[in-house]
Amino acid sequence: MNRKTKVSASLLGLTLALSVPQLAFAAADTSWTSTPKLYEVHTWAGQAEWGHADGAANVATFFHPHSVAALPDGKLLVADNGNHLLRALTASQVSVYSGLNLGEDEAGLPKGAYNDDVLSLAAFELPAGLAVDAQGNIYVADAGNNAVRKITKDGKVTTLAGNGTIGSSDGIGSEVAFYHPSDVAVDAKGNVYVADTLNHTIRKITPSGVVSTLNAASTRVVEYFPGAVEDAGDYKDGPIASAKFNEPSGLAVDAKGNLYVSDRGNQRIRYIDFTTGQVTTVAGGGTYEKQASYVAGDYVDGAASASRFNAPEGLAVTPDGTLVVADSLNHAIRLIRNGQVSTLTGVGTEYGQTDGVSGSAQFNHPTDVAILSDGRLAIADEYGNKVRVLQKYAKPADLPTGEISVLLNGKRVVSDVQAQNKSNYVFLPVRAVSEALQYDVSNDDKTGEAFLKKGDITYTIKNGSKTVTKTEKGVSTKLEMNAAAFITKDRMFLPTRFFAEQNDLDIQWDNAARIVVIRNKTF
Repeated sequence: MNRKTKVSASLLGLTLALSVPQLAFAAADTSWTSTPKLYEVHTWAGQAEWGHADGAANVATFFHPHSVAALPDGKLLVADNGNHLLRALTASQVSVYSGLNLGEDEAGLPKGAYNDDVLSLAAFELPAGLAVDAQGNIYVADAGNNAVRKITKDGKVTTLAGNGTIGSSDGIGSEVAFYHPSDVAVDAKGNVYVADTLNHTIRKITPSGVVSTLNAASTRVVEYFPGAVEDAGDYKDGPIASAKFNEPSGLAVDAKGNLYVSDRGNQRIRYIDFTTGQVTTVAGGGTYEKQASYVAGDYVDGAASASRFNAPEGLAVTPDGTLVVADSLNHAIRLIRNGQVSTLTGVGTEYGQTDGVSGSAQFNHPTDVAILSDGRLAIADEYGNKVRVLQKYAKPADLPTGEISVLLNGKRVVSDVQAQNKSNYVFLPVRAVSEALQYDVSNDDKTGEAFLKKGDITYTIKNGSKTVTKTEKGVSTKLEMNAAAFITKDRMFLPTRFFAEQNDLDIQWDNAARIVVIRNKTF
């Protein structure tokens, strides 16, 4: 007959075993490029409903935040596209950095405008991409005004190039015309590059203000309806002057001073190498269907040449050379590293608002990424109306040294028995873990079986076996654990991963810190 108690008197608490993958986790700030599963996504500021409220980050609102950039003073600058504002975000507060609240138009949408002046009097129209140079000057792709704006360190907003009208002319200052520029990037020499999106070109502004067009304009025309035609972008690699793009929408300068381009309409990431004078495709692919304006988007991880994107936009380059891509219509943040494309965070092709561990968090049309000074990744979740942040799991400051710790949703699971490492498994005391997971624990001394019960479900585990019997409402099924149960010194050991996964929890091993990390998948 089974003797049911909170904890078995003879087994003195069960112990769980965790398989230990040999993760090469380092203390580098951007180690999410190699160990993304230890990271999680939180909402920094914004609400699902759009608005322009300043104040505490947890109540402030945005309207389609399109781009983000880290400022030298530690603030995050946000191009609040739908509100025609630049907003400043600290750890806990949101405020207007520049731009005017001019009320709403007849459709009930915020009004934009065009005005150069001090920060508090300047006006923008659909501000998009942002960049900051080594001196702290800020550059804004002011998409609705068809201009590139510059904000100096002393708080003056000027027009670097463009005149407010649509066009494609080169030159200096007001001689220049753009067509919906959506991103900017600046190199170490002070050259500003512009993704002139609806002209399908990459433009360059030298430190002296001279604007030139780097690549060939598209001459492709599509008939989207019988008798109705429109201009469209095109695709061509090769010499920079003859290369072609389709709605380039994101830019990033690498350590060599070369330029990555999100070629949105071609579903590709391109690379402009100024040393060789060539444009090449880094990742992505696809072909135009008949009379299609764009290559069809898709979602495929793997080898860069076989990978697929869906309207990739904002880019960032990490210190180790990894390229981070805001893959907007796949609602995911992707990585290009060592010739491979992977998903850093987001549930590919599925949009949502959920915070959570890197593989379960959801986004709604993310359009930009920025690496913060502490290594975290800020994400402009445009249609989610939020600024999100990817950061490492939280851990208490007072964890014991020299032993393995177990964290459940950031809190240490305390046990009377120290965890042990044996044969590539970490063995952890089950009593504390099972109580933390709200199981009732009992055992049968004669059969050597242990019973973990929660609600209508009971798990029966036998010493020396990997097989677990799960009984729910009188129906039994056989399940397999990743390691066999065993008893030593009157204690039974079981694999932690099995019960974490049975409770739909995420479980990871932080090799550098020697921590078993157990978390809810969504927050």
